[in-house]
Formats: sequence, structure tokens, C-alpha cells
Amino acid sequence: MRSPFSNTSLSQVGVYGISVATDLDLIPHLPPRSGAPDLHVVAAEGPAELANQDPFYSSPTRDPDSVPAIRLYRAEGRFVARFVDAATFSIGPERIEYLLHDDTYAYALELWLLGTVLAFWLEWQGVPALHASAVALENGAVGVLASKQGGKTTLAMSLLQQGHPLLTDDLLPLGVEGDAIRGRPGYPQMRMWPPHARHFVDNPHALRRAHPYTDKRRVPVGPDGLGTFCDDVRPLQALYLPERTDKASIQIQPVAPTEALKAALRHSFLPQLVEAAGWQAYRLNALSQLVEQIPVRRLTYPEGIEHLPRVADAILDAEA
Repeated sequence: MRSPFSNTSLSQVGVYGISVATDLDLIPHLPPRSGAPDLHVVAAEGPAELANQDPFYSSPTRDPDSVPAIRLYRAEGRFVARFVDAATFSIGPERIEYLLHDDTYAYALELWLLGTVLAFWLEWQGVPALHASAVALENGAVGVLASKQGGKTTLAMSLLQQGHPLLTDDLLPLGVEGDAIRGRPGYPQMRMWPPHARHFVDNPHALRRAHPYTDKRRVPVGPDGLGTFCDDVRPLQALYLPERTDKASIQIQPVAPTEALKAALRHSFLPQLVEAAGWQAYRLNALSQLVEQIPVRRLTYPEGIEHLPRVADAILDAEA
């Protein structure tokens, strides 16, 4: 069954530093691309052939019927990702085909694609990804590395309010090219809970929900939203590890490479899937190179969104 979000023609858009031709109507307004695409993402004509094999990865997270949230299979030069019993993505080096099994999960196709599926594909192509938001500063970019509700989105938003373009929110792909580490752009949208979003937009409840079963909102970035979006790959000049405290002072301190590597591994995207696929050694090498070349700084700041303008100023002063 095809997704109700799909259309018969392909649009070509940019995301995570690649050009994607797809028949999915994605909610974030992705920048257009031309020329030969790096990847096609299209509806499958039939189910993926798995020859009744067992998955090489089955997530510990399960639905109420004890079905794993995700299962991964290998199949003739590609991978097959099955999300509960709702959808399947057949992932090849140049083509990803999706098949929706349950219409009630149609809303999730975009979430799975822009999250797990493309992050996994990028890792396969040698592009590791971090749980981080990033903002462009002049000719470079700084990233904020944190887990869920760790402060990365609100810090990025505070820098956005000061006129610095968003590079990505939540998923930061790293282009490791020789002696350079580059951050790749995500898409022009942030996701925030209404109590946080109300500090940046007039009516957060008027914003579209991230999906039907959450109160988290989509905050568009660009001409139809807040601030501006950077659609270019940028040299990464620093990573910040945010830590909120009950003290009024703001401190920025260097993090030793060993501790920085542990933090990068802890906040890397899809660690269990990468390990199951056998790519952990490559990721470890790439992240070791990252912390050797890019300064990692611990950012300690007071709890409360009202303090974020001062925190943004401290980051900008450190990067001046």
C-alpha cells in the first residue's frame, strides 16, 4: 500500500548534505536541488524479499504487542528496516524504497525517513552523525551536543534569534574529509515543546504538531518562520556540552580529548544499530579524529530560558 503522502512525480531536495529525489510530500520545506540525485526515496511496488531470515538487530523497545520498534535485516547488498509492523524501508546505496503496512502510521514515514533511515544510510556511506544542533557563524559552525531535553534546541534557537542561521536541529552529520571536519545541513525546522516555544513565538499552540500523538510543535525556520537556514556544508569550529545548574554564573571550559571522545560516543546517533551493522570501528576512528581537531567545551549555565540570551553571548564571545 502506498502512503497517502506520496505523489506520482518526484521532487528533488537537499537534506544532510545530499540530493534526494523522492515521491514523498515532506512537511519541512526542504531546499530544491538539480542535477543527478545522490539518492532516490520512492514507494515500493511490493514487499521486500527476506527469505524468512532472522533480523541481525532487534530493538529492546517494543510496542504494546511486544513487537520490536525496529528490526534490521541484510538482503542482497542492501538493508531492510521494519518499524513495528507498520512500515518497511528497503535501503540500498542509491535507492530507498518504503512500504506502508498500516495507514494509521502514515504520519510516521517522514519521521522515520528523516531520522533513523537516513542516519543509518549516512553511516553506511561513512558519514557519522551526532545528536546535536548546530548554528552557522560567519564561515564556520558550532554544535551543541546533548541528548533529549538536554538544551541543544533552545540554545540553537537563542543563537538563531541573534541572527545566526540554523544549520541543523537534533541530527548533525559529520563530513570527515582529510584534516577537515564539516557539519552538514539538516532541514529548516526545529521541534519544541509549547512551554519552551512560547519564549520564541507568539502562539506555539497554533504551530503544527510534530506528529498527531505529541504536543511537541514544529517551528519552521526561514521565510515562513523564524530566522534563517544555512543550506551549506560548514567547517565545524567547536562543539559544546551543555550543563544546566542552579548557579547564576556562565562558564565555558575545555574538555580533554579522552572525555570529549566519551561524550561524542555517548551522543552519537543510532549506536546500537551501528554496532550491530559492524561499523563501530569506523565511527570510533572518525570521532577520535573529531575530538583531536575540533575543540570541545563544557558550557555550564543557569537553569531557565530567560538566561539564554546571556548564554548565547558567552558562546559568541568564545568563538570571536
